[in-house]
Amino acid sequence: MSNGGGVTDETIAGFVKLFRGGRIALDHKEFRPWLTPDGGFYTANGTEFEIKAADHLKTGPSIGVYPLFSEDEQLKVYWGCVDWDEGLKESYTHATNVYQVLKQLEIQSWVERSRSKGFHLWVFFTQSMSAKIVREGLIGACEIVQAPTKEVNPKQVELSERGWGNGVRLPYGELRQRGGYNEMDRPEATFSIVPVKSFVEEAIKGRITPECWEPVRALYKPPKPFKPTTTSNTSKGPLTGMSEAIRRNGPRPTEMLPKGDRSATLFSLACAMVRQRYPQQDIFDELKSADKEWGGKYDSRLDGDTQLWRIVSGAEKVAWNNEEIYQRSYRQKTESESKTETH
Repeated sequence: MSNGGGVTDETIAGFVKLFRGGRIALDHKEFRPWLTPDGGFYTANGTEFEIKAADHLKTGPSIGVYPLFSEDEQLKVYWGCVDWDEGLKESYTHATNVYQVLKQLEIQSWVERSRSKGFHLWVFFTQSMSAKIVREGLIGACEIVQAPTKEVNPKQVELSERGWGNGVRLPYGELRQRGGYNEMDRPEATFSIVPVKSFVEEAIKGRITPECWEPVRALYKPPKPFKPTTTSNTSKGPLTGMSEAIRRNGPRPTEMLPKGDRSATLFSLACAMVRQRYPQQDIFDELKSADKEWGGKYDSRLDGDTQLWRIVSGAEKVAWNNEEIYQRSYRQKTESESKTETH
């Protein structure tokens, strides 16, 4: 039976099977979890997902999915997605390069031109997969061809008690930009758009088994821990002054960022602690504790500790550069005043 716009019931059913996951995101004005009338969350599995996926494909509103869900006390996913937003040409190069890496390993992947003028690369699995295993495999494939790995989904392998991770907009939304945006392309023929019916049929047949993913995961090389430039075993004790204020107040929520800018606040905290002469290990420990308390942006990442050490290192450079500028300015002012007094 055919629905409006040429989308069939079979296409909708296949689409739902491919993009199963955790919570459904409403992609209207802002990207956020879609709340039920009683204050709960719609999940990307079951009848409600079929209804909302059908609307997504035929009339709108557009939706996204948060891939992570809990199963057997583990975080699982049915799909993975890498997002590049480096500009149209560069992003397409990254996407097609990773596509070719996976193709060499007999893995089917899909390239989508996103509405941000970047590209997504998708992989789909026959069964629920460990989020960690999927993420590691995609990072490994990207690193083979030096493609950025900043936006590899799933972005988390652990979640706080009330967290749901990062979501991704689904392709083929009826309200998408025209001209090939949010539709799958065939990399063998540049910008050759794949109709949704063909995509769903081929993607269902080409889903990846856990055994087939193992060679991809084997590409992954754990990041080398970032080492601080100096170390100190002397703790300065509890936070005081500006450091204590930043830590106590935390990120300030805004309309665009309901949880506040956690990265910027962590950096501000690190800069304040550097200026107050806290040792590096104290700063790192405080950032790690604050990150967990503020939602765990880095806590669940495989390279979380490395990223926190980079914040410490960056804060030292900024804080000491500012200190040097201040000291130089102070010396110049003092010298100028001294000359004025002697004339």
